[in-house]
Amino acid sequence: MIAFDDADNTLRAYEIKRGNGAFDAGKIRSIRRDLTVTQMLLKSYGETFKLNPVKAEARVIFYYGIRSLPRPYSLIGAELNDHFGFAVYDLVETANVYFRQKLHELLERI
Repeated sequence: MIAFDDADNTLRAYEIKRGNGAFDAGKIRSIRRDLTVTQMLLKSYGETFKLNPVKAEARVIFYYGIRSLPRPYSLIGAELNDHFGFAVYDLVETANVYFRQKLHELLERI
């Protein structure tokens, strides 16, 4: 996910993982490499779209809370509201409840 914040002219990129279990060493190296490359290229990528970011940041979101990378390179779901400054986590959880309910309704019909 890529987000541009007009208030501080910051371009941010996020890789979103479930964060519900541990990764092996090879996968962690791959995530780190992708994060590093994204961080290096993100500002110029934004410039190609005339965003002219003053700053660029890349992070990995481990939604359910098991981090494979330490802070400040990662976020967990419970930190999203503070990070984005609005109720992102709450909106995702509302959608999760809705789709969980629909899934259970389908399974009950089987």
